[in-house]
Amino acid sequence: MSVSEKTRKILWVQAGGLCAICKEQVITSGTASDDPSVFGEEAHIVARSEGGPRAGGLAEDLINHHTNLILLCSKDHKRVDDQPNHFTVERLRLIKSEHEAWVRSVVDADKSRLRLVPDPMFPQPRALKLIMRGNPLWNMIKESFSFEYAIPDNLHDDDEDLIIEFMDLVRDFCDIAGDLVSVRENRDAEKILQQHISRLAEREFLVGAYVRHMLLTGGSADGPTPWPMLRVEVQPAALAELADESGTTYPRQTS
Repeated sequence: MSVSEKTRKILWVQAGGLCAICKEQVITSGTASDDPSVFGEEAHIVARSEGGPRAGGLAEDLINHHTNLILLCSKDHKRVDDQPNHFTVERLRLIKSEHEAWVRSVVDADKSRLRLVPDPMFPQPRALKLIMRGNPLWNMIKESFSFEYAIPDNLHDDDEDLIIEFMDLVRDFCDIAGDLVSVRENRDAEKILQQHISRLAEREFLVGAYVRHMLLTGGSADGPTPWPMLRVEVQPAALAELADESGTTYPRQTS
């Protein structure tokens, strides 16, 4: 009886596709013209044949069971078979047990790692919205949990200082937006943003923004947490392109 396909899958998954001894992945990368090369081997802990290393002492129906198999690279498989006095049944069972426990710990740690992923309930924006007034940007700021930005390269010092001042303002407002509850406080924030947007427009810079709906996953939370992310960009008006919500750009008008 040979090793079944189900048994093989169990073994490879529990081993994480890694050699239990050297911890190397037992598959190489493919090439442009060839598939990846697999050099992982399902080695028996208690030997299958009577004359093999570590033979005997196990019922026939358990010889090809996944509990009696250990995933090894071809090099370590040969070492194990050539050195049966060192790689005893007890030692190999311990190696297998410790390796599979380590794989589980790595997988569990990865699951608990915090990460942001796109929220499938919302379409992801493909184009920035042109921001001409303080009110639309303030509404985006109030909605968002985090902030990212983009600034053009090769700016004059005065222009760069103006844009950085604006981005710092947006970041500060993101931090305190939840504390501003009165209509007056909100209106004052809109006016301050409007002043900076107007100053940028005088220098022939346009402000674009969108809110990307993300999910914060991992950690100790019971499930994903909505995490709207604000993106703001400032670009020279001469380089800006008009686009619809799908991201399709319109030809620039020439005079």
